[in-house]
Amino acid sequence: MKLTRDCMRWDSIKISPKEFEESLLGHMNESSRKALESWIPVKILIYDVDNGETYDAKLFKKESFWFDPMPVSGEKPTKGKSMEEPPCYNLEKAREEFAYSIEPFRQIIRKRDLKYDQEIGLRYCGGNVVVAFEFSVLHSPPLDIRSLRP
Repeated sequence: MKLTRDCMRWDSIKISPKEFEESLLGHMNESSRKALESWIPVKILIYDVDNGETYDAKLFKKESFWFDPMPVSGEKPTKGKSMEEPPCYNLEKAREEFAYSIEPFRQIIRKRDLKYDQEIGLRYCGGNVVVAFEFSVLHSPPLDIRSLRP
């Protein structure tokens, strides 16, 4: 997973549903999958394989912030709506556009000095009771200029 401005927050890491469901969700126990499906956070452990530390965290399924768009200037409001009504939060749309989030992640970001554009590995390693993930920073080897010569 590449750390981008969109996925790495000051206290959490956001994982796209596609990425999470393809690589992690299928390995989790049934009760954890059901909890996430019901929008209930799941307690997890994150084991840092690079330094041997374990962190307590929670895994959330978070809805996006989705508001109905404002009408175009000069456009008449749709039937039954007045111009005084503010655009409202669309819960149905927000639940369609969701992401998974691991929080808190700040202690790992600080301790490992994570930066944007780095890549990390996140792999499920739990069992029937414990939900745990192995975490590792994937280092790319430095570019050797001599290897570029024909």
